[in-house]
Amino acid sequence: MTDSHLQRIPQHMAPQKGEVRLFENKLLERLSRISPQTVLMVYLPVIVFSVWKSFAVGVTALSFALLFLGGLFFWTLFEYILHRYVFHFYPQGDFLERVIFLFHGVHHQFPNDKERLVMPVILSLFIAVVMFLVFYGIFDQHVWGFYTGFAVGYLGYDIAHYSIHHVRIPQITWLKKIWRHHLDHHFRDANNAYGVSSSLWDHVFRTMQTNKKTEN
Repeated sequence: MTDSHLQRIPQHMAPQKGEVRLFENKLLERLSRISPQTVLMVYLPVIVFSVWKSFAVGVTALSFALLFLGGLFFWTLFEYILHRYVFHFYPQGDFLERVIFLFHGVHHQFPNDKERLVMPVILSLFIAVVMFLVFYGIFDQHVWGFYTGFAVGYLGYDIAHYSIHHVRIPQITWLKKIWRHHLDHHFRDANNAYGVSSSLWDHVFRTMQTNKKTEN
């Protein structure tokens, strides 16, 4: 990693090898760690129920498909906003710095800690419930199709994120681009490339990484 790269990675997010213990309390430490299998066990039933509920309230197959695609599309924007403006919010003060470190800074410091690559279930479920209530206020009974797409987007994000950090870069072109996009966020410039499962909104909001050939 060159000096110019380090200048674009805040000190509290500079990557290191290994892992770190976050809490002295054993229960809190255990809750801060999670495997992708746990996420699948929690959210696959949610997705299946949402599909069933959508048709149970009388939504047509076409309407479900459109709502599903809308929810999936909205997830990509939600992912970008959450990553850029919440996870990469740089606060002043020890308490808020600690909170942001627990949310996301620890992942940047220890990017290969496999038990901190997906969001703890307690936190993700809180966000999931809040977003469901927001969507319900907008879509009423049509919420289930939209929410299915949103939940599938989240699950795909978690699987992609885990895979990027623990699976060798694939040779399939579009997957290779996703892998490199996120790894550049960690090891080249932490202030760009906020999309994980998609780089769409980085193109829209001009937060793509600079071309390596143009760097000094």
